[in-house]
Amino acid sequence: MSAASGLVGIGGPMLTVPLLVALGAPVLEALAAAQAQSVVIATVGTFGYVAHGAVDWPLAALVGAPELAGVLLGWRIAHALPARHLKTALVLTLLALAPYLALHG
Repeated sequence: MSAASGLVGIGGPMLTVPLLVALGAPVLEALAAAQAQSVVIATVGTFGYVAHGAVDWPLAALVGAPELAGVLLGWRIAHALPARHLKTALVLTLLALAPYLALHG
């Protein structure tokens, strides 16, 4: 799954979370697994870019700080909501993104 997402340029969680939920994993655990997967993938990718001197550190900080805040906020929201609300949010997000992915994929 990670190889496929890397080849087509979408994030691993975009594929992993729906797949894990469809296979019967609880939503919160699927989200946690996808986040852990993202950390590993991002770390490996970052090492490659750093090795080639291709990282714009001020830009990375500018983008990374709000993303980190979003992850922390998302974690709190995910733990505060019932699992059925998380599933509903997942379905709505996928339905909203499907036309974009179909047209620009």
